[in-house]
Amino acid sequence: MVLEQKEELFNQLLKQSKGSIYRVCKAYLYDAQQTDDLYQEILIEIWRSMERFRSEAKWNTYIYRIAVNTAIKYNLKVKKSKIKIIENFPITTLEEKIALENRFEQMHKAIQQLRPPDRLLISLVLEDLSYKEIADILESKVNLIGVRINRIKQRIIKIIENSEKR
Repeated sequence: MVLEQKEELFNQLLKQSKGSIYRVCKAYLYDAQQTDDLYQEILIEIWRSMERFRSEAKWNTYIYRIAVNTAIKYNLKVKKSKIKIIENFPITTLEEKIALENRFEQMHKAIQQLRPPDRLLISLVLEDLSYKEIADILESKVNLIGVRINRIKQRIIKIIENSEKR
């Protein structure tokens, strides 16, 4: 691929996928500075991976896979991401804010205890993708994705319940 063609395709893909890439970043990280860093890492990885695209999937699916895989690697490298409460979340009292922060922290810790493939799957659910979209990204069957998601949700609930008993 000629450099000029690659740049043109990259810019076109970036226009189409920018929002999805940022949503992946925000699903994994909640610190704005880290989100920007992860976004840059994803763009670099997309650039490096463009010539390996085999047209077996759509470009947006390919880019989404790159983004998710890069986010997983980034999290392993950074090894810590703190959850912040979204500014516009309707909280009226300090107690509600603390309770909500605790729930987010519990869920984050529970998700971190899952196996990497399960963390990936639940992050796609949190991204609000359909089972079909998730199946396409993970190259799996829709029914299998549904079963796995339900099992992961049950595992998260058990992890949280067990941590509350301690």
